[in-house]
Amino acid sequence: MNKVTITDIARKCGVSIKTVSRVINQSPDVSDATRKKVLATMKEEGYQVNLLARGLKGSRTNIIIVFTDRHQEEHLSIWHNIMLKHLFYYAKENSLKIVMSPSNSERYLEDETDGFYLLASGIADGAILLENVNNDARVEYLEKEKIPYVVLGEPEDPNIHSVSLDNYDVGYKGASYLADKGYRNIAFLLGEEKFLASQLRMKGFEEAVAGRGIKYRIDTGVDTIEKAYQKALQILSVERVNAFFVSGDERAIGVYRAVHENKLHIPDDIAILGIDNIPLGQYYYPPISSVRQDFKQLAYECIHKLVLLINQQVTDDMPRKVLIPASIIEREST
Repeated sequence: MNKVTITDIARKCGVSIKTVSRVINQSPDVSDATRKKVLATMKEEGYQVNLLARGLKGSRTNIIIVFTDRHQEEHLSIWHNIMLKHLFYYAKENSLKIVMSPSNSERYLEDETDGFYLLASGIADGAILLENVNNDARVEYLEKEKIPYVVLGEPEDPNIHSVSLDNYDVGYKGASYLADKGYRNIAFLLGEEKFLASQLRMKGFEEAVAGRGIKYRIDTGVDTIEKAYQKALQILSVERVNAFFVSGDERAIGVYRAVHENKLHIPDDIAILGIDNIPLGQYYYPPISSVRQDFKQLAYECIHKLVLLINQQVTDDMPRKVLIPASIIEREST
């Protein structure tokens, strides 16, 4: 099959080569109708823009793209910043440059602000998806185009190369810890349910409390400090839970405020357990207990695995999924 050229696109659209070039270079001197027609034809014909000079053709760029989910334009949390810091470190150790891009699991190819636009143009050697969802269209694209990639998370497909905190273990250990401490009415606040990490944490939590006479509730979609604050206020207005388990130390700040506004004390009236063990948590008042994840090891494993994939050094006996266990860090909030 012959490679589609800019001339082919121009002929199919009934426009000049210069017009197609203007669309590719995002020139404003093209009507919206023509732009849409050209872009649709490029997608239909499988045309990919090569942003690199011809001299780079067939060569490595030593660039990888790290994709974060857009989270309704709430792109980066403290968790992302810590994770990226360690990814940058290990990328540099391997002479790699990182381009970080917010991404959307549904409409990435139609969004020119998405790093996938660059990836499709051959400007990167591989990619890391920091978060993935069920039926993630980006994974399908990466597989189809044979682009080396690693998912930081736990995809359902066991054949996908991935590195992750053991999220089932997170839910199970957190719930077991609170139950063993004697807490019998627990509210578990989770992020968006579309993420597999949230689903696995929920499963681990429910299995840990099963048969232990514990009353609990699970609320999903609590993915910001403000939402955690509002949800905690709502819960405390209708029942007196004696422990909050919050998926993310950063979001737990909102729960702290809601507890204090209800004139309750941590941990005498209500315990709070977070997840991630971010450095800031040591400076909460009182310092927050947390389910720790090893950011440094996660980043190392991601970069190491991606380098092997890029260099085509992955062998059949290497595990495709790397799971890193969690641990409890106990401080004054429990």
